Amino acid sequence: MKQHRCDACEKSFDSAEALAMHNKSKHPEEVKNPLLSSRTKKRIRNWSIFFIIAGLIGWGIVALIPEKVIGDSSAVPSEPIHWHPRLTITINNQKETIPANIGISGVHQPIHTHDSTGTLHYENNRPTLENMRLGFFFEVWGKKFNSTCIFDNCNNDSGTVKMFVNDKENFEFDSYIPKDRDDIRIEYISKEN
Repeated sequence: MKQHRCDACEKSFDSAEALAMHNKSKHPEEVKNPLLSSRTKKRIRNWSIFFIIAGLIGWGIVALIPEKVIGDSSAVPSEPIHWHPRLTITINNQKETIPANIGISGVHQPIHTHDSTGTLHYENNRPTLENMRLGFFFEVWGKKFNSTCIFDNCNNDSGTVKMFVNDKENFEFDSYIPKDRDDIRIEYISKEN
């Protein structure tokens, strides 16, 4: 014998007439307006909850991603620039001198120094991702700098390299594209200090 099931409460009945009587007495609102069965409404509700939760999880993941992706070509200016970010390097709380005239002897590099104040001169008629990176300055200088080393001081059991831009820790290191008047601080602190 075929069973007839109520969509609203999922009870089973032996005949269509018994189901109709049940629906009329127990679920009159659905008998009058059967556009969506109770089961369909439950499915819509459940899927809606699923998509809302999935959307919130996705939004949370996106919110945790850093604002600027490392090597982001959209951070490269499209016009010639003349910027002056300031760079300070400290090794165990001792300030390192950034020499004058880095990048000026022979070919005038698009990033260079004029004095030993730590002011970097970005004088660049054709900025590119490669020549705008902070790491490019260190390449011109002939010094090591990346997420694990500053000069000969590297992350290991004895110390750590950190970088701050405008007093906020920055994890882009050599990939960072400085802006005009940025205050960039690179520090290495050994665990003995």
